Amino acid sequence: MILGVHVHIWLVMTLYFVTMLVIGWWSRRRAGNSEGYLVGHRRFGVFMMIMHAFGAGTNPGDAAGVISRTVSNGVSGIWVSWLWLFGTPFYWLIAPIIRRMRCLTMADFYEERFGKIPSILYIFVAATGMIICLASVLLATSRTVQGLIGRTADPNETWFFIILFVTTFTFMLYGYWGGIVAAIRADTIHGTMIIVLSFIAIPSVFQLGSVNGLEGIRTTLGAASTDQVQYLRLFDPASFNLLTIVLLCINAPLSSLAFPHLISVCAAGKTEWEGRMGFSYGALAKRFCTIGWCLLGLAWLTCLLNEGMTVHPDAAFGDSIRRIFPPLLQGVMLACIMAAAMSSGDAFQVTIAGLISQGLYKKYLNPQAQDEQVMRVTKLAGIGVVVSAVIIVILMRRSVVTTILDYFNILGLVGVSAALGLVWRRMNGVGMLSCTLTATLLFVVTRYGFDCSRQVTIGCPVLGGLLAGIVGSLLTAPPPVEQIDRFYKKIYCPIGQDEKMALSLEEIVPPSRRWLTAGGLFVVRPTPQTLVGFWLLMGICFACVGFMMMLF
Repeated sequence: MILGVHVHIWLVMTLYFVTMLVIGWWSRRRAGNSEGYLVGHRRFGVFMMIMHAFGAGTNPGDAAGVISRTVSNGVSGIWVSWLWLFGTPFYWLIAPIIRRMRCLTMADFYEERFGKIPSILYIFVAATGMIICLASVLLATSRTVQGLIGRTADPNETWFFIILFVTTFTFMLYGYWGGIVAAIRADTIHGTMIIVLSFIAIPSVFQLGSVNGLEGIRTTLGAASTDQVQYLRLFDPASFNLLTIVLLCINAPLSSLAFPHLISVCAAGKTEWEGRMGFSYGALAKRFCTIGWCLLGLAWLTCLLNEGMTVHPDAAFGDSIRRIFPPLLQGVMLACIMAAAMSSGDAFQVTIAGLISQGLYKKYLNPQAQDEQVMRVTKLAGIGVVVSAVIIVILMRRSVVTTILDYFNILGLVGVSAALGLVWRRMNGVGMLSCTLTATLLFVVTRYGFDCSRQVTIGCPVLGGLLAGIVGSLLTAPPPVEQIDRFYKKIYCPIGQDEKMALSLEEIVPPSRRWLTAGGLFVVRPTPQTLVGFWLLMGICFACVGFMMMLF
């Protein structure tokens, strides 16, 4: 034991952190300019893109949250993470659009479609929101790791600060050295570790005498169920209903259109195929892991009930890992938890820094800046992003993080205007501002003013934002035809066919390919690849639900 922690855990953690730093140092050469630092020269293959999307979209609170809710409510606890399940197929549609924009940051996307002022608004909202989101991830990581090593009752918060600073310093340093190249390489290791550990824990806990496998879980939880808590019911009307899922199915792709790291997730691959596979199946990998987390929670609840122990939902994750794993695997699980934070942290650090350097410094503060100067600003901005998040964590370490996550949800409301801009030619900068500000106001009013239900706080801002965007656009001058044509030429000109950009929009997208054009709409008929990929993903999502219904 060293400081009360087994020596095997220290060895695993030391090896893990050294490996991450070596990856960062090794990645410096491929991140020598802005394109390399922000999108890795767009050279990554399918597997690495899947792992990057999975890592960037997964944080320590996901596993701990699902297990905690499952221990409280049974099988229906899976919907803590699965509420966005049926939004996953829409990522297949979004990824090629982002890749075809050929941008370095999402601010470029908003400027090309809506103009300078909406782009600056996006940078401000996105940077602020993602810094606060990063703070919530770091806070969740530090608290989760404290629970895993049994150090939650630390009056001086010594372990909290050790975990926070070591985790933050590691991903900040390798992100500083290698940019998105280091982030994606590290995420490949992170993602693999998280997936493997999410499932190897299940056989170990199923073999406990007090659990006795799936049959034991069904028997024990079936007998323990009451009218108030049905442990084996997948659909719990109190926390899940069809309307909520439909709204979140709509909200998930809208929200994703505002995420700054969408560029690296969709556009760091060799072609749009890598972007599609990475974004869609990276998210799907998280849905699969959720099944593992839920099964672990059910098995641990069964163990507690059969052994007559008190159920503590918030401590379920850490208690179960310490019970079923030897110290060596506990160290690996700790590494996975920290990996989940680092995989989100490195993506946020690089992409937010890119927004600041490319979207503000290069365009407005120093338009004549050489790439070396821009790179220097990017790296320094990345450090500033991480330091800001750490300060927020320290100030709010004893606070509930609901407000933090609500602010992160507000960021997603910007995506409503992006969706309108993709399908409606008449949408302009005023419409974007009207849409974003109205949606944000309605969210604040329904969430904080009236404490409305989830359906209202999701549906009302989206609907109100759409209407405000339409009205604001119709009451003002339409955007220049040349600007709109150039935008649509980009998103409908596949990667590898750049010579077509010299053609007119009529030649790239002839009328025969246009599906909806009434009222200024511009919706193109989907290709066979688009249709097959979309419905395949939708089928897999339904199969996941069917699998859980079959088990219980």
